[in-house]
Amino acid sequence: MSQKEIRLGIAGLDGHGPVFADVVNAQGLLPGVRVVAAMPYPSVMISTEQLAQNVERTRALGIQIVDEPEQLADAVDGILVLHDDGSKHLDLARLFAPFGKPMFVDKPFEVTAERAWGIVTACRQHSTPVFSASSLRFSRELTAALADTAGGAITSAMTYSPYAPKPTMPGWIYYAVHSVEPLFQILGRGCQQVACVAADSGPVAIGQWEDGRTGIAKAHQRAHWGYGFTIWRDQADVPGIVDAAYIYPALLAQIRDFVLTGKAPVDPEESVEMVAFMEAANESMAQGGQTVILKRPA
Repeated sequence: MSQKEIRLGIAGLDGHGPVFADVVNAQGLLPGVRVVAAMPYPSVMISTEQLAQNVERTRALGIQIVDEPEQLADAVDGILVLHDDGSKHLDLARLFAPFGKPMFVDKPFEVTAERAWGIVTACRQHSTPVFSASSLRFSRELTAALADTAGGAITSAMTYSPYAPKPTMPGWIYYAVHSVEPLFQILGRGCQQVACVAADSGPVAIGQWEDGRTGIAKAHQRAHWGYGFTIWRDQADVPGIVDAAYIYPALLAQIRDFVLTGKAPVDPEESVEMVAFMEAANESMAQGGQTVILKRPA
């Protein structure tokens, strides 16, 4: 793509939609990119009054508010599915996949691995590039830690984030994805099984990878919301505390490059596996910590 300004469209104004629009259009933290259109979508995550306020907040940034998927797709180079309720992401992806525009799907990719695979299938049917990611995957701290390989091979890792279950996104799915995403950024695909125990302070999930490595995700249920990780290498222990002030611009930069090139920075099949990890963690937690094999859709 060769043009002066990359035009983005947003589907869903109940969560990150107005926030990302502000980062791009008002704060100007992503030069050469502008959000030009947005389509609200019904949501159980906020009240109708708050959604109406978000619409007007978005409109005030010079963004056209549209009612139909065709209107949004015709006006933009890339589509951001930012609806806060992950259980609606497959429905929205099916609306926009036929237009062939690069599509970013906010976290969580979907609420079950089967529905997440449905997004991948719909996009492949129309040759539509797609990717999903938590902003924590691209934090400055984690990026720097992974780039420094002086300590040798990674043998294990631990990540943590807040825990905030929602009725349509139970257990790990909604917010604890912010610990699962960095864990997969560190260890990659290949998790085979998960054991998860619940606690008053939030659950802990331990995954076993096919190459013998283990990954630990801790979801905190407390007043302080923090994010971080520890990477264990052959000859080094690498801890990190994430400064959340920089995570949105880092994710948006990845989205910009994705729209420009059509190349996903995260394999959507990895995103499906992460949903399977969270499903298995929820199932294990319900079974008192028994080990659960990840279920991957065919």
